[in-house]
Amino acid sequence: MPSLPAKNRAEDPEMNVEPPSSAVEVLTHALRRRILSGDFQPGEFLRDVKMCEEHSTSRHTFRTAAQVLVTHGLLRQIPNRGFVVPEFGPDDIVDITRVRGAIEGEAIRLIVLTGIIPSQALEAVDVMHRSTLSSDRSLLVAADRDFHRAIIASSGSPRLKRTYSDLEGEIELLLAQRQDFYSTAEEMAEEHERLINSLRSRHYDTARDAFQEHWEDLQIKLLDQR
Repeated sequence: MPSLPAKNRAEDPEMNVEPPSSAVEVLTHALRRRILSGDFQPGEFLRDVKMCEEHSTSRHTFRTAAQVLVTHGLLRQIPNRGFVVPEFGPDDIVDITRVRGAIEGEAIRLIVLTGIIPSQALEAVDVMHRSTLSSDRSLLVAADRDFHRAIIASSGSPRLKRTYSDLEGEIELLLAQRQDFYSTAEEMAEEHERLINSLRSRHYDTARDAFQEHWEDLQIKLLDQR
């Protein structure tokens, strides 16, 4: 990464100066990991002073990072109150899983035509096999994310990828907050292996039915935890 101009190297929290992108990126990654690991409860506000103290950063850097996470669906900004971790209700769960299914359904059609199983999806299942629910929650959420991201990417459609990217943060957070719908990490791995096998059939109806069952089962389990 090229060095920044001297005038941008120092950050003055009292001035409206854009901090080095690396500082924002580091904090964004750290906050993202904490949110997906369950460090913050749904509906909990991330207070400026506390976050700045815990991450040894300025208020401007924190707010910039938090704004990035708002665009990813991992935080919401409440006017005059600050940034809060989203709390999903039944309508949110139904809407998120329904839209996810619609996007992924078209990706499945394109994958069945090519017959190419994305290696990233296979690697994600391996991570699930090696993990446990008692380990870092964000690891399993990331594996689930990588699996479905690989399915979308393998469609070859940049528009599907862009549309799914807008929804991905909310999906990750929803799964992180309600991961108890799997009894074990192995159960999670086996379910995703069944999805892989349905794609290998090269039969669209078979693959579509398998993914449809996956989406509907997820929705039912998430709603049952309310």
